[in-house]
Amino acid sequence: MFFPGQMNIRLIITLSALFVAAFAGQTSSKQPAAASARTHLTVDDVKLAVYQRSATPSHTLIKPNTKDTKVYDVDKQVKVELKFNVKDEKTKESILVQQAFVAFVHKDSGREVVFVAEPETGTKTYVAELDMKSQEKNFEGLNGTYNVRLIIGDTNAANAIDWNCADVKVTTSSFVAAPVKKSQIVNYDPLSEIKHVFREPEKLPSAIISDTFTILCMAPMLLLFIMWLSIGLNFNNVKISLWSLGFHVGLFAIFGLYFVFWLRLNMFETLKYLALIGVPTFICGNRLLRSLNESRRHAKTE
Repeated sequence: MFFPGQMNIRLIITLSALFVAAFAGQTSSKQPAAASARTHLTVDDVKLAVYQRSATPSHTLIKPNTKDTKVYDVDKQVKVELKFNVKDEKTKESILVQQAFVAFVHKDSGREVVFVAEPETGTKTYVAELDMKSQEKNFEGLNGTYNVRLIIGDTNAANAIDWNCADVKVTTSSFVAAPVKKSQIVNYDPLSEIKHVFREPEKLPSAIISDTFTILCMAPMLLLFIMWLSIGLNFNNVKISLWSLGFHVGLFAIFGLYFVFWLRLNMFETLKYLALIGVPTFICGNRLLRSLNESRRHAKTE
């Protein structure tokens, strides 16, 4: 059974052992007999075999607390088998523990590839077997020297074991990592500061162009007033009536609406107001023209 290489099993077991030791220290004054009866673990009968997949394994015995001096070459053509017994240091009897792992730790990068050691059926001998042909993908193409470490721990034990029993030189095939989805990437780096940027104002024409356009728009009306002043205005025929007053008020209101439209209104708002002003202005203008026409007829008949 394989655990992800980035999981630091040694750290987990060490912390578990420290927690158990601290808890035992707090209760030692009340139950000294139970604390002294805790099991002290040892590892014995450690046998390592690196052999061709079609061959019979030939094991090398590794003495306790020592390291095999030979560096074994490991590639996809071989298997690695590690057998060992976990014993009670006091009784020398083999026991089963809650945590038994074989970790391959890369010497340069510290990356770990961890496998679970399982007891053989009907015995208390632990076995970790690694078939490189099927397991080399877990090394992710990281070649080099790996420390083979035995990691043993139990909540009922007074100690944990982390023993570098051998070294192997791993050579794997080229590895192409599968693309990781962006949604699966966990990034703990600080993100860049979010700075709000207001919308930049649109580029406007120069004041000269704006003033020139305004003068051109007002030129027809200015020309009208100039011509009226040059020929002279005749107010004698202007009749003071409700229709005349309504028409001229409506006409100036329409001019004022155009000015407001130029300043702030949009086309739809302007049309709405123009309909309200234009209808009574049209009616008043029509009645005014009719009254002027009738006045002319009466003047001719007389």
